[in-house]
Amino acid sequence: MKKARSILCILLAMAMTLLFCACAKDSDGETPDTTSKPTQSAPPTAKPEEKPTETPESKPGETPAGPAEKVESKDTFVISTVEDYYNRPAGIQKGTEVTMICSDVPSHVPWGAVSEGWLTMNIYEQLIYTHMGNVNDIRGQIAESWEHSADYLTWTFRIREGIRFWDGTVCDAAAIAKCWDYYYEASPASFNNSNLISWEATGEMELTLKLSAPCPYFEIALTRLSILSPTALETYGINDNRAAIGTGPYMIHSYTSGVGFVLKANPDYYFEEKMPHIETFNFNIIKDDNTRLLALLNGDIDGYQFSAVETFYNLQESGYDGTLIRNYGNANPFFFNAKTVPEFEIFEVRKAMNRFIDLDAINQLMYDDMGLKQKSLWTVGSSGDVPFDGFYFDRDEGLELMASVGVDPKSMSFSANIIDSSGDLFVTVAGQLEKVGIKMEVVPLEPQANFTFLKNGDWTITAGNSGYADSSPYGPWTYILRPEHLIKEVWSDLYNPELYQQMLDTYDKMITALTWDEMLVNCRRLTTYLQEDFGAMNGIQPPWFAAFDKSLKCLVFASENHFHLLYYMYKA
Repeated sequence: MKKARSILCILLAMAMTLLFCACAKDSDGETPDTTSKPTQSAPPTAKPEEKPTETPESKPGETPAGPAEKVESKDTFVISTVEDYYNRPAGIQKGTEVTMICSDVPSHVPWGAVSEGWLTMNIYEQLIYTHMGNVNDIRGQIAESWEHSADYLTWTFRIREGIRFWDGTVCDAAAIAKCWDYYYEASPASFNNSNLISWEATGEMELTLKLSAPCPYFEIALTRLSILSPTALETYGINDNRAAIGTGPYMIHSYTSGVGFVLKANPDYYFEEKMPHIETFNFNIIKDDNTRLLALLNGDIDGYQFSAVETFYNLQESGYDGTLIRNYGNANPFFFNAKTVPEFEIFEVRKAMNRFIDLDAINQLMYDDMGLKQKSLWTVGSSGDVPFDGFYFDRDEGLELMASVGVDPKSMSFSANIIDSSGDLFVTVAGQLEKVGIKMEVVPLEPQANFTFLKNGDWTITAGNSGYADSSPYGPWTYILRPEHLIKEVWSDLYNPELYQQMLDTYDKMITALTWDEMLVNCRRLTTYLQEDFGAMNGIQPPWFAAFDKSLKCLVFASENHFHLLYYMYKA
C-alpha cells in the first residue's frame, strides 16, 4: 500500500471521529524505575483496604460510586468510551439481543479452554479480580476480604454471602475447596506454579490457603483460578461440558459444535461492577474473513474483532457508520538460537542481526504503518517493558560488526520453520537478510507440530511473546530460561556461562520475592540482560481492530489479547 493512502485514511478516520484508544503511550505507559527499593512486607492486613483507588467509605470488593475513581482506556485494557462506562444501566435490559462472531471452543471447563478468555472471563469468576486490568488494584469478587500472614504463607479469605452457582447450589467455602480438589486433578500446574499446596474451609464462609513458599504473584494467580459448581463436577466429571457451571454474569444456554454459542445473562447475578445488561448473546462461528465482513455490513452480526488492515479500510470506504476501534496486539519479539546457528554464539553477529532487520519497513509493508514498533522485548508501556536504545536498524553498522569478527554474511545459511500465521513476517525478514548475503529459507510448519518443534529446540529464529502479559510479566521467564523449562529460548549458557548464571540467580530472586514490586525489579533485570546480550530483539505489535453497531455502548476489551468483557456492554 502506498503511504499516501495511509495518510488519507487516517485523515478520514479523524473526520469520522473514530475512536483511537490509548494513544498517549509514552506518557501513560511510563515504565517503573528498576532502581527503586522493593516494597517491604507488611503485617497481616485486609487486602482490599490497602487499595488507594477506593474511597474511605467504600467496602472491600465494592465499586466506588461515580467518577470518584479514575477509569481510563489503555493498550492492555481498551474502553471504547469512558463516559459510557459511567452511564451503564442498573441491570439487565430485557429483550436485548446481540449477535457476534466466535471461535469454536470444544471444551468449556476453564482448564480445557485456557486461551479462550472471551468465553471464560464472562462465565466464570474467581476469589479476586484485577479492576480495570490494573495489577495494582486487586479487588474482592467471590471473596469480600482477605489477609495474609507476615511470612506470606497463609492466606485467609472471607467469602461473600448469598452467591449461588447457576445450578442453584451454594457457593461457600466448602464448595470452593471441593471445586479446587477437582481443579487440581485436572490441572496441577494451576496450583503448583504459585506454590499453593492446600486449601480448606475453616468456617462456613472462610477459606484458608497454604503456600509452600512465598509467591510474589500469588494474588494475580488467584485472579485466574476459576470456581465451578463441585456438584456438577462430581455429577458429570471434570472434562464434561455439562460441568461448566459457574457463578458469572453469563451462562452457557446452548452450544453446537461448529456452529456457535448462545449465552444468557444470569438473572440472579450479585456483583454490581459486573452486572450484565445485554440479555442474550448469539455467537456464530464464521471462519472466512470476507464472509465476516459481509455479515457485518449486511447487519447479520452486530460486531466483531479483526486484524486485517484491508478490512479496516474496506469498512471506512463502505461508509460503515458503527464504532471502529483501533489498537495493538501483543508483543512479538524475535529470539536467536545459538544451538542451531553456531554464528549466533558470537555477540557481534547477534547484534548485527538486529541491525539488518528493518522493523519500520516491515510495519509499512505488512501493516501500512498501523503496527507499533516495540521499544523492548515486551508490550510498549506494560509492566515488564524496559526500553532499550540499542535496538535500531543500520545495515552498514551491521556489516562492520560482522567484519570485525571475521564472519562473512554470505557464509550464513539456515532454515526457519514457521507456521502459516507467521509466514509473511519471516518471508519479509528473509528478504531483508538476503540484501546482506544471509540466506534464511522459510519452511512451512504444520501448526500441530509447532509446539514439539519449539520444545525440542530445533528452531533457528522464532517470534512470539512466550506468554507475556502486563498482568504476568514473569510469565515468559517461567517458560524460556532454565534448561528444564517448556520452551528454552535463552542460549547464553552456550557462549557466556557467567551471564547465564546471573540470569538464573536473578530468576530465583524473581520467583522467591515477597512482593510484586520486588518481583518486577528482578523480572525487568532479566529483560535487560537478554536485550543487552542481543539474545533476542524487539518486534512489532500488530494492529488490532474492532467494529460494532453504533447502538452498542461500553465496549471493553481486557489484556493484550483483547478479550471482550460482555457484561459491560449495553444498548443505547
